[in-house]
Amino acid sequence: MKKILFVAALLIATFANALNIGDSTPTFEIKDQFEKMHKISADAKTIIVAESRGTSVIIREYLLTKDTNFLETNKAHYIADISGMPSLISKFIALPKMKKYPFSILLVNEEQAKSFSTKEDKITVYSVENGKVTNVKYITTTEELDAVFK
Repeated sequence: MKKILFVAALLIATFANALNIGDSTPTFEIKDQFEKMHKISADAKTIIVAESRGTSVIIREYLLTKDTNFLETNKAHYIADISGMPSLISKFIALPKMKKYPFSILLVNEEQAKSFSTKEDKITVYSVENGKVTNVKYITTTEELDAVFK
């Protein structure tokens, strides 16, 4: 019984601050790979969250096939959680590589990352209307990602 209560408390603590359907989008500022500050825009329609290197690769490969302004045109934000990455690796390997991409990647810190729910090896896709989350999906392929924008 104690184990069940512990697991339940752990799950509640894990998702207590994460966005759910009906919640307002976060208002905090998030830096991109160029150190430019961003806020999730009030007219945002989609928020895509990568929780791992694997999910980032899927999103990156998808976005590289699109126009440079694809995210802006579709009122979408791409958020990557690299807070668990060792700082030397992020500073000298990951960030220089990210700076080569023609789109912004919003990089959340450990505290900001708690605002977004994730599942292992899944891309989290938030649908947003009027600044409120209307749907949350967990996807794994570029085909599913493409369907989000159709």
